[in-house]
Amino acid sequence: MKKSPSLRSYSMDASAQPQVFINFRGAELRHSFIGHLKKAFERNGINFFIDTNEQKGLNQKVFFKRIEESKIALAIFSPRYTESRWCLDELVKMKECMEANKLVIVPIFYKVTPYTIQGLMGDFGDKLRELVKYVDDVREKKWTEALKYASTIIGINYDGKRDEDLLIGEIVGDIQRVLKKIALQKGKEEPKTKMPRTNTSTYSSSITHSKNIVDSDNQNELAGLKQRLDELKEKLDLSHKETRIVGVYGMPGIGKTTLVKRLYDEWKHKFQRHVHLVNIRDMSNAYGAQSLQRIVLKSLLSDTYNEISDDMNYETMESELLQKKVFLVFDDVSSKNQVHSLLDNHKWIRKGSRVVISTRNRTAISQLEYTYAVPSLDLADSLNRFSFYAFKDHNCPRPGNLRDLSTKFADYARGNPQALKILGRELLSGDEDHWSQRLDTLAQIPSPRIQDLLRKSYDELSEQQREAFFVVACFFRSGDEYYVRSLVDSADPDNSTDDTASEIRDLADKLLISISSGRVEMHDLWSTFAKKHGSSFSAESSQGNYMIWDHDTFASMAKNKRMRFVNQTRKNDQSNLKNSVSSGISLDMSKFSDKLALDNEIFSKMCNLRYLKVYNSQCSRDCDGDYKLNFPDGLKCAMESLRYLYWLQFPLEELPEGISPKNLIELNLPYSKIKRLWEDSKDTSKLKWVDLSHSSELCEISGLLGASNLQRLNLEGCTDLTTLPQGMQEMESLVYLNMGGCTRLVSLPNMKLKSLKTLILSYCSNLEQFPVISESLESLYLQATAIEVIPDSVEDLQKLFLLNLKDCKSLKSLPDCLGKLRALQELILSGCSKLKMFPELKEKMESLKILLLDGTGIKQMPMLLHCSQSQGKAFANKPFPDIQTHCGLSNSGLSSSLLSLCLSGNDLESLQDNISQLYQLKWLDLKNCKKLKSIPVLPPNLKCLDAHGCDSLEKVGTPLALLMVTGQIHCTFIFTNCNKLDQVAKSNIISYTRKKSQLISDALNRYNGGFVLESLIGTCFPGCEVPASFDHQGFGSVLEPKLPRHWCDSRLTGIALCAVIMFPDCHHQNNRFLVKCTCEFKTDDGPCISFTSIVGGWSIPGDDPRKIDSAHVFIGYTSWLYINKCHVEDHGKGCIPYLASLRFQVTNSSGEVAKCKVLKCGFSLVCTPNDIDDISREKMGDISPQNMGNALNKENSNKTSRNDYDFWYPSNCGMTSRNDEHFHDEELAEANISKT
Repeated sequence: MKKSPSLRSYSMDASAQPQVFINFRGAELRHSFIGHLKKAFERNGINFFIDTNEQKGLNQKVFFKRIEESKIALAIFSPRYTESRWCLDELVKMKECMEANKLVIVPIFYKVTPYTIQGLMGDFGDKLRELVKYVDDVREKKWTEALKYASTIIGINYDGKRDEDLLIGEIVGDIQRVLKKIALQKGKEEPKTKMPRTNTSTYSSSITHSKNIVDSDNQNELAGLKQRLDELKEKLDLSHKETRIVGVYGMPGIGKTTLVKRLYDEWKHKFQRHVHLVNIRDMSNAYGAQSLQRIVLKSLLSDTYNEISDDMNYETMESELLQKKVFLVFDDVSSKNQVHSLLDNHKWIRKGSRVVISTRNRTAISQLEYTYAVPSLDLADSLNRFSFYAFKDHNCPRPGNLRDLSTKFADYARGNPQALKILGRELLSGDEDHWSQRLDTLAQIPSPRIQDLLRKSYDELSEQQREAFFVVACFFRSGDEYYVRSLVDSADPDNSTDDTASEIRDLADKLLISISSGRVEMHDLWSTFAKKHGSSFSAESSQGNYMIWDHDTFASMAKNKRMRFVNQTRKNDQSNLKNSVSSGISLDMSKFSDKLALDNEIFSKMCNLRYLKVYNSQCSRDCDGDYKLNFPDGLKCAMESLRYLYWLQFPLEELPEGISPKNLIELNLPYSKIKRLWEDSKDTSKLKWVDLSHSSELCEISGLLGASNLQRLNLEGCTDLTTLPQGMQEMESLVYLNMGGCTRLVSLPNMKLKSLKTLILSYCSNLEQFPVISESLESLYLQATAIEVIPDSVEDLQKLFLLNLKDCKSLKSLPDCLGKLRALQELILSGCSKLKMFPELKEKMESLKILLLDGTGIKQMPMLLHCSQSQGKAFANKPFPDIQTHCGLSNSGLSSSLLSLCLSGNDLESLQDNISQLYQLKWLDLKNCKKLKSIPVLPPNLKCLDAHGCDSLEKVGTPLALLMVTGQIHCTFIFTNCNKLDQVAKSNIISYTRKKSQLISDALNRYNGGFVLESLIGTCFPGCEVPASFDHQGFGSVLEPKLPRHWCDSRLTGIALCAVIMFPDCHHQNNRFLVKCTCEFKTDDGPCISFTSIVGGWSIPGDDPRKIDSAHVFIGYTSWLYINKCHVEDHGKGCIPYLASLRFQVTNSSGEVAKCKVLKCGFSLVCTPNDIDDISREKMGDISPQNMGNALNKENSNKTSRNDYDFWYPSNCGMTSRNDEHFHDEELAEANISKT
């Protein structure tokens, strides 16, 4: 095979066309999984093509040609797959070839699921959405279609839990089978006949099945079975000499019976005695649990005893039973009692035996050491199983409407094999219109056969468990486990033990719900079942069963005035009670087309109502015209059992007398008209959560004083509230209090809330004093209050990690004890315009990571680090100190943990000389410091310096920042509108960025084991000339330099790009501004290398648009080590493309910015100087191989490159990787307050 530039294809026969094209992403795969896979292919004589070093800067035509030449394309989808434009372009080409019947795609889902790819969910989807910002709509559509197309093809799933060797063996075996099928098919065809589509489907679908399981008639019917078999066999582990019992569990229809039957058929010959008993549940009900033991004995000893008498048991027959190993499979066990009857103490079972027990009730096998949860089918397997029954040819349809509809039906079944089978059979004779209509009605009119499938499990529930089941389905799907248990369980989880009954845990054990990562989830099939059976209504008896959730049902009942007696029971007829309880009503007001006038007694007889929710799924706020329920004559209630009340825009000034809070656990009345809750004191001891937010007429909350168990209280936007009652001190469980936006709040009582962790008082514009009301506080929001002084008692807040004082315009000083807050991580003082001084820190703030001081009245930079005057002078005269020990980092002041420092908008004239000691500092914001004249040497890990609008800035440090090899590779330095920068300063900036680029590139090349990361260093400053150091310069936006034939030698480390941009209209700049360069290197035969590089820019969400008042120079340094590496490996000293074409452009979030003009541009090759070692040691600090290796290895796993992302993502300060640090996002989101 002829080699292409910078490529190497591994193949057993270099002259043969590749049989398999491997498409994958990421060096972590290349050096592990892909390396092992290559060796396996080589051992088995499989020709394959793979890019040696993942060089994505070369001509794609070469790769596309290899795809066309291949018979199979192996698409390895990993979590990082969508970082690469190159991989996605290859996938589009693979899709085109497969649709033309010229290729078979075999997807490998490596630690991602087909559902994730199909729905573009999680990080996988986020990375794609970030990537498509830089491409056109056509390309984006092709990528999305290709991903969804590939996700529906049957492939091999790998979740990281099984041995990779098994995975590789499976891949090799399946590739060999597909190649064999292709060869057989080719032999049957005429030489130029195209491969039929149906055969292509057959080839691809065979990937998930082994030959000892699947034949051509049932491969789709048994989709996904092989993987589950392998996982179960791994649990049973025949190499283990002891007896092993494995419990297999899963929801109805998930495939437990099929799985254990298949296992029994495969393994029974391995044991001298074997028994497979089915329907244990029914057998136990019919004959009694004790009879099960005799049935097992009869099956095991039938060859020895003609008759098994009633008095024979395991103990009496132990010696006979211990003579031989047994394989026992018990299907559909329903209780621990049945397991005990089947196995007794299992001392009668010989060592080395294996027992499998399948069940729909996890408690039945809870005492077993080994269990296996049968997983749902993935999307590809679901599609194939559905298609087996829905189409006469048993194969998935071509891409189109039927394929899309099939995917939607498969998604509805959520991987349940039996449900897929039922749906497929029901749709077999229907046309496309029938399918569409059926899909629309599935939620309201579910399949009767699916309902029958689920009914057995439902019928075994107790009354309390059934109610809990319905409540979860209608109210609390995806809710926090503790929250749901508090509202649904009959026993309070705060007062319960592991032995206490819990309906939620019972449902989880019976597999009607699942609890995953602390959240209660319910399968869509169960949700549909619950809503169907939990909201039935009998017109004859006027009785509801459990739930009313359909708005049409509610409107009809309200119109006929049947609601008032839904919960009534006939006098002296308690037997009818359970059939007349309507325990929940859930009404979505957005579903009502017209306003509904309701009788004032509509809820007057609902004494058994436990859950009431009136909401708007389209808007959760006070939207005009959205409130559809009117009570012209008021509202009478009799709700004594109410546990949960959510009523958006509650229309009354007070809760009706009939709503008793004695059982109430959660009360939500956002945007209500309420003025007070109750006139008299009530029993509110069970209340845990109260939300009265934006109830603008609420003036007092004394009705909550008895809520001793209250945990969260949201009073945000209650603008008539002036204070809190003193009695709140008794709320010992309160952990969250939000009073943000209570503009009439003037004071807080002197009280102590011992458990309070989060206190939000933001925008309480009349609050002038803040007493410390809890020493347990962790997050304190005082944003935009009238506070003048923070009391010294703040020293007691030793658990506080966030203090937000943003826009406190009256704040004049901070207490000296601030440094004693040892847990403090984030301190926000932005906009405190009267704050003139930051206190001198006498203690070391070891945890502080974010300090925001923008817009304050501070005129001197805080003394963040202390050192003596002589030490300061020594530091100034020694620009490259040993920063780990110099000037006493262990002394008082901020520790080197500080990550972000914002000083923008202040009247600073200089920065602290020893700021470079802030070794971990990554973000330094100096925007609009109008009096700042100079910047000293900066820390080595700095990721972004933004000095936009520093009108007086003249000088910068020499060097700009400490030149040391650290894990921080990507750096941006912005000096826009710094019009007084002298030429020396500009030269220092240019020199530093160039040296930093060279140093990092050289270090990576030397000490990083050949794994090449791209370094990107960017800067911009006022100017109208391309620096003289650029070898190739030109006017306009296009540059076409001709390079020497041998320009890419071993010293090449990267390229430097420069653009001079003119801003003719400085008043309309965008927050997102990028200067990009499309680079193309070619020979006389055409382009070979093409990529787009970002030269510079910024992205500032929420900030004012930047107004640039003159021409500016943008410079970016981009590593090119991978080009050099490939060139040397593949061509030695041969020539590479020498004709270059560079096109510069300016873009914002909407595309090209026409008003900005590229005046001049420049390009230069950057090479490692001969004295790089001397520069490193003498001028840049100690970068020994050991130190450098440590620095690089520490960060490599989190850093990115062109090989990782293909381009760079702009951050708040230009170019950066995507691993930004975030703090306390959950609390900030709850408070609806921006950190900055």
